[in-house]
Amino acid sequence: MGMQVGDKKGGLMADINVTPLVDVVLVLLIIFMVITPMLSSGVDVKLPDASSSTTVNDAGQHLVVSIREDGAIFVDTKRSSLDKIIEDLNAEWRKEPNRSLLIKGDKNLRWKQVHAVMDKVRENGMTTMLLAAEKKKQD
Repeated sequence: MGMQVGDKKGGLMADINVTPLVDVVLVLLIIFMVITPMLSSGVDVKLPDASSSTTVNDAGQHLVVSIREDGAIFVDTKRSSLDKIIEDLNAEWRKEPNRSLLIKGDKNLRWKQVHAVMDKVRENGMTTMLLAAEKKKQD
């Protein structure tokens, strides 16, 4: 294997070496593949399936209320309770007031547990909420 420094006349070679470019692109691809699943906000819960839903990528643009299977309530990633959820929501909302409210309830919860959180939020003037669900897989 040899190295070519120029043509027969001694001039510079005009070919582009794409190997470093491919290396950089592959490293960036791997980084994005690893980081992308971590971008969703809130606490990770198993969402219920829905036959009709609108796909929205959650990359931190929502103020998330997550309700885990054990009934634990989280505002973004901070643990809360039904009694202090409004003050926690208001504290997070003041940091960035343009965010919409997203409710993520575990699929193994009873509806009344999610409904209690939604009622508490609605009683305090927040009437527009988004409900998170997984799109049902087509067979």
